[in-house]
Amino acid sequence: MSAVPRPATTCDDAIRADGYRVLARLFATPPDAGLLGLLAAAPRAADDALGSAWNVLCEQAVRAGTGPEAVRCLVEEYNELFFGVGEPRVMLYGSWYISGSLMAAPLARLRDDLALLGLVRAAGVQDPEDHFAALLEVMAMLVDAGDATQQDFFRRHLASWYGSLCQRLEGDGGAFYRSAARFARCFLDAEAETPTS
Repeated sequence: MSAVPRPATTCDDAIRADGYRVLARLFATPPDAGLLGLLAAAPRAADDALGSAWNVLCEQAVRAGTGPEAVRCLVEEYNELFFGVGEPRVMLYGSWYISGSLMAAPLARLRDDLALLGLVRAAGVQDPEDHFAALLEVMAMLVDAGDATQQDFFRRHLASWYGSLCQRLEGDGGAFYRSAARFARCFLDAEAETPTS
């Protein structure tokens, strides 16, 4: 997706946008040494549900380490979970959770909404726009821009299915992706309760 970001309107918005960006990065591609190092060194959070989920994710990055073998193992885990011959173990596409198939009506509705926002798929991107990471990136942009439609977009394109994705991943992933799914679920649960402007 491409858009010109504007500064977030509040400190809370900046934190929310950063949360979306971290999640987008976690699910867009396998973690590399840079991401693992950033997570391992990140400040720890308060001990509520969301803070605890963040802390566990950061501790998993510490346990994994940043060496070539650790990165290779996480690349293999990512590929085993989200790719494969036939159907992946865990789907990352909203249409699959909403309608039971890929490239379905939910994707068409999403494309219409993205066009209204002036967003288009970046050149060279192969995945459909309803990829979990792409939707998280859009949410980060909307939060950064202080866009009044952010909660409507969240409800229309993430709220109904992120829980199923996270539940599936928490039951099927290795330790790192279970912790990523738990953080995603806790973060997005908090977003679901954010009041509409």
